[in-house]
Formats: sequence, structure tokens, C-alpha cells
Amino acid sequence: MQRSENRILTTHAGSLPRPPELVALQLARFNKDDVDEDEINAAAVDATRTVVKQQIEIGLDIINNGEQARESFFTYVQHRMSGFAGTSHRPPFQDMVRYPDWIKLKIPGYSGGVSLAAAPQAQAPIRYENEAPLRAELNMFADALSQHPGFTESFMTAPSPGIVAAAMEDVYYHDLDAYIDALAAALAIEYTAIVDAGHVLQ
Repeated sequence: MQRSENRILTTHAGSLPRPPELVALQLARFNKDDVDEDEINAAAVDATRTVVKQQIEIGLDIINNGEQARESFFTYVQHRMSGFAGTSHRPPFQDMVRYPDWIKLKIPGYSGGVSLAAAPQAQAPIRYENEAPLRAELNMFADALSQHPGFTESFMTAPSPGIVAAAMEDVYYHDLDAYIDALAAALAIEYTAIVDAGHVLQ
């Protein structure tokens, strides 16, 4: 990670808004509808190029791909790992329970997307068996970065085993430690690929 000795280096949290067309395609895939993967990938390529360009144009130093190729910051793992199916029964978000007035304000501007409260369950052994989407995402980001060299450093996000375990219910391992160990072993493949591609892992 680059040190900031002469000024404060600027960045952002990691996830950036996706175009509505891409959101609609990702939601359809999340709902198990028939979706053209080439169409999703083309939309993700365009969205990745756009967010990289925008980050550089506004003067950010440490930029990422905005998670454009992912339907959300953790449910996307179902397309890369075996073992996930069905629907989790996640408790309601407590901030929404405690502040229902916020929901009334939020819903009118909600543009759709996958339900983080209805993520898949772990119903079989968790293994990272499909690296193609990961490699495609890395290639999209590399392509976008090559067109806009004016940045200090790049980063990519990946979920922790803990957030996946908390949000994607386990009905297979019946043991939290075993479930987290399986997730950690699978996610290590993604972590390593991100670092090997030259990005800071967030």
C-alpha cells in the first residue's frame, strides 16, 4: 500500500452505483431467470470503464472497479462457489426495525437489486469451483485501468468469511467454525488472485 508523505491520498469505500440496465440483468440472474451471460459481461465491462474514468476525473488516487461485475458485495459468491442454493432466513436489519420512518423515506428512491435478506443458504460443501467470473472481473478492471493511467494505486474488495457466514445461512455444516473454515479456504483463492493481479485487497 502506498504511503502518503506529501498529501492525503483519497479513495472511497469500495461499492459504487451500477447502471439500472446492469442491475436489472444481475437481479434476473439472482432470481434464476434466463439471462444472457455475454450481455451481463458486456454491461459490466462498460460500467467498469465508466466508474474507473469517473474516479480518476474527480481526482481520487486509490481507485477500484466499484464492484460493477457483482450483484452485491457478498451474494455474488454463489456464482463462484459450490454449495449455495435455496434462500436464507436472515433476521431483519435492526436499524430498519428501530427506525421505520427511514424506510418510508428510502423506498421511493430504491432502484431495485438483489435482496440481501434473502441470500442463498449453504446446503452442500463450500468450494471455489468457478474461477471464470473472477478472472473476467480482473480482466475488466485491467482493461479499464489501461485506458486511464492517472492514478496512484488500485484496490479490489472481497467479502470476509464472517460476513458471508452471517448473511448466508448454514444448513449443511451445523457448526459455525467449520462453516467459516470452509469459506476462508474458498475465499483465499479470490484474495490471492486479487493480490497477484497487483491490487490492494480490501
